[in-house]
Amino acid sequence: MTAFGGVLSLRNTIDNILSCSRFSLVGGSQQIIDVVHNELDPLQQILEKLDGTSPSRSRKKVNALDGRIKDAIWRFEDSLESLLIQHIPSQSEILPEIVSIDLQSLESDANSLIHTLKDMKEEYLYEVENMPLDQPISSIIGFHRSNSKMIGLSDQFQQVKANLLRGDLPWRLEHAIYGTAGIGKTALAIQIYEDAEIQSKYECRAWVTVGRVPQPMSQIARGILAQLCGITQGGEEISDHSLEERLYGKKCLIVLDDVWQTSNLWKDSFLNIKNGYVHILLTGRHRKLLNGFLYRSWHEVRFLNEEESMDLLCEKVFGDEICPPQLHKAATKIAKLCEGLPLLILTVADILSKSEQNRNPVYWNEVAEMRNSVFTDAYNRISKVLSPSYNYLPQHLKMPFMFMGVFPQDYHTPPSKIIDMLTAEGLWYDRECLRELAFYYSLVLRSLKSVFRSSHEVSVSDFKTCWLHSSWRHVCRGEASKNKFYLLLNKLIDAEEKGLKGQRSLCLENNILFGIKEFRDSVRLNCASSARSLLFYGPYHQYPIPIDVGFMLLREIDALTQRFYTFPIEILSLVQLKYLALTCNGDLPATISKLFNLRVLIIHPHQKIRYCRAPSYVPIQIWDMQELEHIEILGKSLVAPSHVASLKNLSTLVGVNASVCTLLELSRRIPSIKKLGIHIELTPYDDHNDLLSCFGCISTLGSLETLKFSITNPVIKHSQVFSVTPEKLRFPRNLKKLHLRGMGLPWEYMDVIGSLPSLKVLKLRSYAFRGSHWKAKRHSFSSLEFLLIEESDLVQWKPAYLSFLRLKYLSLKHCYKLKEIHRPASVYAEFGRMIIEIELEDCNPLALTCASQLQPTNDVRLRVTASSSFYEKPITFNYERDGADYIYELERSILETEDENDDEDNMTDSEDTDKENDFEIMPTGERMAKFQH
Repeated sequence: MTAFGGVLSLRNTIDNILSCSRFSLVGGSQQIIDVVHNELDPLQQILEKLDGTSPSRSRKKVNALDGRIKDAIWRFEDSLESLLIQHIPSQSEILPEIVSIDLQSLESDANSLIHTLKDMKEEYLYEVENMPLDQPISSIIGFHRSNSKMIGLSDQFQQVKANLLRGDLPWRLEHAIYGTAGIGKTALAIQIYEDAEIQSKYECRAWVTVGRVPQPMSQIARGILAQLCGITQGGEEISDHSLEERLYGKKCLIVLDDVWQTSNLWKDSFLNIKNGYVHILLTGRHRKLLNGFLYRSWHEVRFLNEEESMDLLCEKVFGDEICPPQLHKAATKIAKLCEGLPLLILTVADILSKSEQNRNPVYWNEVAEMRNSVFTDAYNRISKVLSPSYNYLPQHLKMPFMFMGVFPQDYHTPPSKIIDMLTAEGLWYDRECLRELAFYYSLVLRSLKSVFRSSHEVSVSDFKTCWLHSSWRHVCRGEASKNKFYLLLNKLIDAEEKGLKGQRSLCLENNILFGIKEFRDSVRLNCASSARSLLFYGPYHQYPIPIDVGFMLLREIDALTQRFYTFPIEILSLVQLKYLALTCNGDLPATISKLFNLRVLIIHPHQKIRYCRAPSYVPIQIWDMQELEHIEILGKSLVAPSHVASLKNLSTLVGVNASVCTLLELSRRIPSIKKLGIHIELTPYDDHNDLLSCFGCISTLGSLETLKFSITNPVIKHSQVFSVTPEKLRFPRNLKKLHLRGMGLPWEYMDVIGSLPSLKVLKLRSYAFRGSHWKAKRHSFSSLEFLLIEESDLVQWKPAYLSFLRLKYLSLKHCYKLKEIHRPASVYAEFGRMIIEIELEDCNPLALTCASQLQPTNDVRLRVTASSSFYEKPITFNYERDGADYIYELERSILETEDENDDEDNMTDSEDTDKENDFEIMPTGERMAKFQH
């Protein structure tokens, strides 16, 4: 953990004390912590000065000083929080409304910290300003031919090559290849540099491996010019006039490999080339580090797919031989475990090839099951290559990145959870941290929500999940353990005093460890008094274990993979707790309100089984927990209290049960809610018209952005008659995402949803709406980008004129009667380059035929994917079609379609009809203007 993280944590601790309505600071307590608080901002600014220094400078002394600053801050924070909880009566059933806090005994510690930080700030500034150049020099001028062939990445090779071969280009262009360490950037650049067509086009070429610690830029520039002029290193001096003569009219390619920082000296050196041009191809680990040039193209090198990974592994282990059949299964699994990182594949292959057992199936199976040290040894080897990327990250990115190492392999985490957990620990700095790590530094892997899969620049809210490559997880865990930020525990031997002493977080990948007395005793002795987090990320363990080992200062517990029969009462003494996630079938105790600092409360049942008994309720005392921001309690009913109470900070409420009669009162008590997910159970005898009154309550929630509304055990009556008009179905106007399940309303009611101006995502499941035909209203769903219909009796989906104008992703699942899919407006609208995807899963084959016949126009690319399990073997169908400019048949098709719509709607307003027909016969470019108008 860096000193920067220590500053964030202590500042948040003090801010929480000062802002807590339950605390009354007595005497000079506030002045004591105010003085400390005032020192933190200047300290943070000094720590951030490191971000402006060159990566070529040695940070050894600065890092050592950083650790000392962090330790000093931690000692004071431990004293502060320990003293704080001594004033809170943990044994009483109910806490007093106001707790008096006397921190005057902390004055000596506060003065000592301020004095220490003052001295350390001066020393830190001096060290930052006088960092020596690191060793050794990493620059290599000149190209050294490689005899190895590149395996994989042929698609990206063609993309880069095509950009470099394109004609009619300006006299100087820059192209960038970037990606995480070991991804294959240099190998790709070598293939480009040695390509025959590239050599034919570029008469003069130069190669420089720059590196983190480069030679002086002027020396690199001279080396480049020497290569371009065909002069050997150390040969004749080149005058400006001679340079101009030699390079006159030449086409030059310069490859700058492994660039860590850019310099204008490179640019200025090529200004004398007349009537020719220079293309510069740079490779670097981070897109952020390559800023400074005006790039024609960016290419982020992807990970190898499973087939490419297997080919690379086998080529390096077996050479020209094929993989022996008895090793093929294990080899496939080993290649998959490398997760597409060429450096890891090559390192594992090197270890395998040098082993005396490299043809022994037993040995290969042990490697594939990770039952020996091969992968650990490989991770340790490549860590030396990877670590600089972490060491030279900006201060505010190190903590989120290091924290993500707590999650196990194949554990893909929603960004909202990462943010909530870092916030609970007081370590969250900026919402865009994850985006920076993913997009600019290529360190965090992410899956995008379906509608954003083809987008290039997206925000964190568009990420579906985040995770780290296993090699980076190894680096992060090593750094975290060394800095006492968190410790991974898998075996009893991991709990030795040396590693466990003073750890701030325990992350268990083997939940049963807490069932061992020796392990609990070691935790109690070495870190129970200092730990801030307890995380269970091992395989799900259904048998309860004790966790009462004397924890005092825990801020978060994440134990969804550990079952508890009843709520662990010992947790109620952890008054600093801000994040609590448990799997527990028992009722929450009324004394849960003692956790008055809690921000996030997540309770999942062990099994989602509904019992025939009276409903289980969330205790009414939860309304006294004013700091709550996120409640996720599955399967329990939540009702509002009779006394006036509201959770003004609550932004997320999901999973709870409600009834039609309680929803009105509930909606009045959550004024800041942004995400609401509720379940309502209706019997066959309930009046479905009452259901619509629920939406009247929900429509009053002005800040609501996401609504998930589900009918539990829906009973669909096909003869159901609704006596109220669709206008009774109401929603908040600011709604962006809407998920509906099991309501069984007629499709006519969809017109109300179609009028929502900000709606981007709509998911309809389990007969949310019923009927054979859905014809959307004209100009409806103007902002919708994603539409899912799952389990429906729909036969025909027919968007009307200019409806679904921005639809990018249409998903239809288990719609067995579906026969017709008509064209949404987005297929023929013009908003620049656009990819529209249609996904069909277990639908009527006629739907696939219909979807594949849709004709996109202009810059629209249509992708259709279909999968079916109807047949003996599951089948998958992929289809892709690009639109073309000014296709007469397409224009005629659109015109005929809209004429049909006009006839069906019995339009009588001749002025409107004329306007629509005018629109259809316009040339393509003019149509865009009409859309915008």
